[in-house]
Amino acid sequence: MEDIAIALDISEVRTGSFDGFEGMLLTDQARSVGAILANTRRGLRRARFTIAHELGHFLLEHHVLSYETGFRCRAQDLRETRESRRHQKQETQANQFAIGLLAPVKAVDKYLSQDPDLRDAQQLRDALDVSLEACLRRLVERRPEPLAAIWSKDARVRYWHKSNDFPFIQLKQGDRLPQTTQAFRVHADSKSGFTAFLESPPMAWTSRDDIEIFEQTRLSPSGHAVTLLWADNEARDDVDEEADPYHHELSEPRFR
Repeated sequence: MEDIAIALDISEVRTGSFDGFEGMLLTDQARSVGAILANTRRGLRRARFTIAHELGHFLLEHHVLSYETGFRCRAQDLRETRESRRHQKQETQANQFAIGLLAPVKAVDKYLSQDPDLRDAQQLRDALDVSLEACLRRLVERRPEPLAAIWSKDARVRYWHKSNDFPFIQLKQGDRLPQTTQAFRVHADSKSGFTAFLESPPMAWTSRDDIEIFEQTRLSPSGHAVTLLWADNEARDDVDEEADPYHHELSEPRFR
């Protein structure tokens, strides 16, 4: 990543332990020159993503500097997926640039199994040296099935990411995982590793009861977990197939 940045007119890339920011791009409005600082406190893999993120700010010339001397990005900015205000939109675009550079489509697709599997994201992480979270987001985006990923800690939701065709998710940051789900039981058992896909109550995750949802969870020894949800949006035979014409998914909650 440092070699790529230098080849694209970044004069210096400096990594180290910094306070108050995850990454910084020092540049001027004309982008005549740039220098990147990347925090290593979260590990070298995270710092590598930060360099790619700041390089995105440098190359995306329509981005407006957040400070007189350039861009300063916090940890939550490197998870930003909202599309509303200018700062949030720029952080989203810098993240999209970074994951496109670090995990290009051609490299990602060859690691995808016939069916969705959290193990694919782990293999992708090890092969491309990108975080498991970034790889799982990439997996959700690249697969044709309606998928969602729920990140949790000690059985409480941290955040989630879903494909456009996955149903509306009711859970918010800090909510306790539904006790009827395999994800909750995995946290309760504290047994690290991967589970198999099992059917899950759809109303535990969404506002719909006319679909089937399957879930798979990976729990780490630290108590952090990620759950992959796979939805079958075809209406079940035992429910009225006529959809409510006045019900629409108006918005998707986003949170940090």
